[in-house]
Amino acid sequence: MSKQKEPPPGPPGSLANMPFGKSIIAEEVFTYCQFKELAELLRLTVSQKSMCLITGQAGVGKTTAVRTFTDDLPTNKHQIVYAGQDQDGGNLCRRFACALGFQPPRSRSHTWLAISQHLSDNLVEQGKDVVLVVDEAHLLDDLTLEEIRLLTNADFDRTSPLSVILLGQLSLRSRLKMGGFEALNQRLRFRYSLEGFSDQETADYIRHRLRSAGLDEDLFTAEALKQIFLASQGIPREINNLCTLALVKANANNATTIDVKLIRQILDQRELN
Repeated sequence: MSKQKEPPPGPPGSLANMPFGKSIIAEEVFTYCQFKELAELLRLTVSQKSMCLITGQAGVGKTTAVRTFTDDLPTNKHQIVYAGQDQDGGNLCRRFACALGFQPPRSRSHTWLAISQHLSDNLVEQGKDVVLVVDEAHLLDDLTLEEIRLLTNADFDRTSPLSVILLGQLSLRSRLKMGGFEALNQRLRFRYSLEGFSDQETADYIRHRLRSAGLDEDLFTAEALKQIFLASQGIPREINNLCTLALVKANANNATTIDVKLIRQILDQRELN
């Protein structure tokens, strides 16, 4: 029997292991200066049972940063409740009640009261520390934001029965500066505005994701990396989109490197669509 020939190796951008997907494990998360600063603020928020506001452009990595932090909290000491699917206040409070382990009453006001009582009882009984993460908070109405703020009152306002992390786009920060949010603003002890990567961080991020996927970290030329930064403005989600398209094109053309010409072709094609 003749020995079968080994198939030729695919291009460095082979699609067998796409490095710029949405789902990544904790060990593959790219850490940088702002990421570390935010992690420290989140640690203070949880340890002091405070409220934290995190704002930034869409795709800048707010949810990824918070998820990385909460995934590292001991599950025997903390209960993480993530509210990101329902932006209607009634649905949000019902989901929160179910996550805490009880059937929510029919009315919205009674549900919030039941949640508050549950949190107070949990505090007295020294149960797990509850951490409420509210994603896309800029979409919530004023009443819901106030209801969330009221949950932080306990024991004649001497302590809080939970930690609250609000994530939203930049419009939320501007909105909270308007009248009617004085009490909530006072509760937001920690605030952080997450920005896009710098030029160097963009290059380091791309190389990191390639390396984590077992690909050549020098697959993109320096000029290509620079062009990706300029086109994406350092926004991680947009970087991922551009790099994925570049890998697809490189794979289709059996390219061994991704140069600035290929990146410009992608950008031109996106402009036409």
